Amino acid sequence: MARLTKHSMFAAAAIGVAVLSAALAHRTGHAVPVVKMEAAPPTIDAFALARLMADAPPDVVVITLDDARHPLRFAQPAALWGATDDALVQNAPEHRRIVLLGEDVVRVDRLARRLRLAGRDVRVLAGGLQSWDVAMADDPPAPPAGANGTAWQTYRDHLALRHAFGDKQAAAATMMAAPIAPVAAPAAGAPKKREGC
Repeated sequence: MARLTKHSMFAAAAIGVAVLSAALAHRTGHAVPVVKMEAAPPTIDAFALARLMADAPPDVVVITLDDARHPLRFAQPAALWGATDDALVQNAPEHRRIVLLGEDVVRVDRLARRLRLAGRDVRVLAGGLQSWDVAMADDPPAPPAGANGTAWQTYRDHLALRHAFGDKQAAAATMMAAPIAPVAAPAAGAPKKREGC
């Protein structure tokens, strides 16, 4: 009975506050401001991120705010786009899909929402960098004996990704993306080849 009474009191107080807010808004002629919230960004799990980085599609950039214990090959530090979060939001690539990673999941979520409001296509690593380090620390458990082929294929895929990204020796031996060499302009005084020679 006491619980019901407390619940009724809270409900009555909430209704009273709502009525009072509406009355004040009507009296002053100002509407109560509505704050538009950007929806939470979509997430990607650690093994899906590893598969994405292994495939290295040209339209995806993985941006990390912090360093992970296990290698994040092909990920780029946020500092490439500026020293602050504001600079990252302003300078992040516009025509590529972005995956944003970091230790502080609240900061990552806030930045991802700002990037989405600025028109970027962004997703975040579920659980932050901690989930990456946990997934890459040990081999995934093998499926039970009666598991179907799909479960075993997923296990083999995750195991290969864990060895590629989780083992420092394997990750170091894996070829990194080769930098694009700048094209040298011809020297100004170099003789030009004549046609027909």
